[in-house]
Amino acid sequence: MIATFAGPSKNIRVIIMSHTNLSLVAEPKLFEKFLQLLQKGVKVTAQVGSTVLSFLCDDLGLSPEYVDKRIQTLFLNGKAIDNPDTALLKEDSTLALSAAMPGLLGATLRKGSYYAKMRSEISYQEQSQSITVREGFVLLKLFNLLPAEIGPAVLERGIWLRREELNQFLKELPDELADMCTEAKVDGQAVTLKGMAEKDLKSEQVLLKVKSISSTAGNGRKHS
Repeated sequence: MIATFAGPSKNIRVIIMSHTNLSLVAEPKLFEKFLQLLQKGVKVTAQVGSTVLSFLCDDLGLSPEYVDKRIQTLFLNGKAIDNPDTALLKEDSTLALSAAMPGLLGATLRKGSYYAKMRSEISYQEQSQSITVREGFVLLKLFNLLPAEIGPAVLERGIWLRREELNQFLKELPDELADMCTEAKVDGQAVTLKGMAEKDLKSEQVLLKVKSISSTAGNGRKHS
């Protein structure tokens, strides 16, 4: 459900959706399993109608310098992006990000590449129509070095999973990894991760937030 609130200068549309909040604190080995979800693709909230660059910097908290230097390959709905500052997100867009990839293929797919003409058929084309900016969802995929570098920020911010997806993921966790969850809360109530797979969650959608007890993972978030 989307509610519209009148502000002094414009209307602000905010998503209000029934969901379960699940927050976890995990040891590094367990945290790595959650990072692997980012390669398959996870749903995250975003200001749809804004640019890819705005999403990366304003929503995910990455610095412009990090985006420019580290995120070299970007795909929006299967189309290679050369200018993330003009490419627009739509509701349920799929955004795939990667650090620099090797070889001619990697050079061809790289944003602003000298070889961009070789991939013109799969390049993102600028759109002239305006899109109302509002809170929505995009499917985010991270590859190469990016899950380790910015994945922790994405997981801490929160990813959206269907109840069935979460249950399947938890059921496939070996007991020794499940024991590496040092804290688990469902809507603020303490639970065990082992018991989560058998728990009958009321809501179809789950907002999952995961923190690592290790602070050694690097990321490109802005420094205060």
